[in-house]
Amino acid sequence: MRYSKNLLSIAVLVICATGMASCTEKTPLSSGNSWWTDGDEQVEEPEDAEWELPEPGAEEAYSPSPNGHLYRPITMEYSTSVPVNWRTAKARILPYLSGFDYECTRADYVAHTNKYGSATDLPQQESTGRFYVKKIDGRWWIVDPYGYLHHHRGVASLRQGSSSRNSNAFKEKFGSVDEWMDSTQEELAKVGVHASGAFSDYASIREYNRMHSSNPIILAPSFGFLSAFRSEYGLSYCNGNSNTAAALVLYDEWPEFCEKYIREDLSVYLNDANVLGFFSDNEINFTSNSEYILDRILNSKNTTDIAYTTARQFMDSKGADKVTEELNEEFAGMLAEKYYKGVKEALEKVDKNMLYLGSRLHGKPKYMKSIVQAAGKYCDIISINYYSRWDVELDSAVKNWEEWAPDAPFMVTEFYTKAMDTDLPNTSGAGFAVKTQADRAYAYQHFTLGLLEAKNCVGWHWFKYQDDDGDDNDGKPANKGLFDNYYEVYPQLGTFMKDINYNVYDLIEFFDK
Repeated sequence: MRYSKNLLSIAVLVICATGMASCTEKTPLSSGNSWWTDGDEQVEEPEDAEWELPEPGAEEAYSPSPNGHLYRPITMEYSTSVPVNWRTAKARILPYLSGFDYECTRADYVAHTNKYGSATDLPQQESTGRFYVKKIDGRWWIVDPYGYLHHHRGVASLRQGSSSRNSNAFKEKFGSVDEWMDSTQEELAKVGVHASGAFSDYASIREYNRMHSSNPIILAPSFGFLSAFRSEYGLSYCNGNSNTAAALVLYDEWPEFCEKYIREDLSVYLNDANVLGFFSDNEINFTSNSEYILDRILNSKNTTDIAYTTARQFMDSKGADKVTEELNEEFAGMLAEKYYKGVKEALEKVDKNMLYLGSRLHGKPKYMKSIVQAAGKYCDIISINYYSRWDVELDSAVKNWEEWAPDAPFMVTEFYTKAMDTDLPNTSGAGFAVKTQADRAYAYQHFTLGLLEAKNCVGWHWFKYQDDDGDDNDGKPANKGLFDNYYEVYPQLGTFMKDINYNVYDLIEFFDK
């Protein structure tokens, strides 16, 4: 099985036949349709990259999975670190998913989606002018501002690179931010990506959206509520340890600060239909595998600190003189409850229709019942930075998230792999290392197919838009991007990303049968 060369490099114009309802019968832009035409009747088709697929194994039921759909696995190698120590694993890719026809042109895709990448041929819901979430027949969905069902596909860190070759390539290829944004939106749309995530160039995206209402880029800005709170009130971390930052919510001023911060620092995003929602912080260290947050606080030399006195009172109330995992989880959950409650109740006062996307849980906290319960109580969508797992944990963590947070779906807000066939050393980052760019393409499909099986998952953000280079990530460049450092899409990743993204709604139907 082969794919053609040079993804996105050859423009192929598909002219829709006169009278074809799927192409020529346009609904008004106010409904969110016709996002690709700009008044004409042609759509540029991306052309697929070319390479030989690996031979698959014998057909078997996929596991872990609630349904065990049949597939033919390919064998891959990955490493949890660099220098590499290769491990072998099975992977599931669309060409070998039994019983599913994934061939889909862009013309077909745009005929059944709107400017947000939402499905226009699924049952339309209430139109509120904003994004919201809804559970339908056991599956969670995002509903877009026009009432169309939406499964979210985006990239984080949609911004310019900072290295000299980034800068030179930017000047040569685009010349201006406007040209960069125009080109980037189109390149992303060609692979079925319609959204930006945390750490993006929010101002440039907002300006682009202002000028291009028919084909916007969805925004999901990220903030640092805890650090801003500390700065606003001149507070100190308990024991001078920033890993106790979550305990700042014990100060009485936290709810008041949250409202003020939302009114002032989030003001440009309020009541904006193109904003999915916002992240209040990134990867709060509620605790870790190596050190309990309760221990961190109790080890403080400042016994008058509010975090210390609260932790000591907590231990005394339990009649405990030693921190256990159970006690630490209860205490961490109490902090999480105060944190999420403060943000959500403030948001309700300022813009009750904006989605609260949480704090991008990572590491151990995403596996802690008390943390996920607190997030599920106050977040509209629980954001998960999902690393260190080759397979989506459908029969364990995903199942737990559904049980612990029955009133909120989750969205994966970071995942990626980095290949060892570039000039980048790849010594940084939490994503797995794989051997080649083709392997990155396989890994994308393998992981997202698992996410699509999860009825409580409403989408994902690939991390990230462009490779780290130069001074990015503390001077430790890595192959994380959909785009390289010359602003070119990696052809194989782009092709396999497109094939998943164009078929996302059909795949959901396939898995839900």
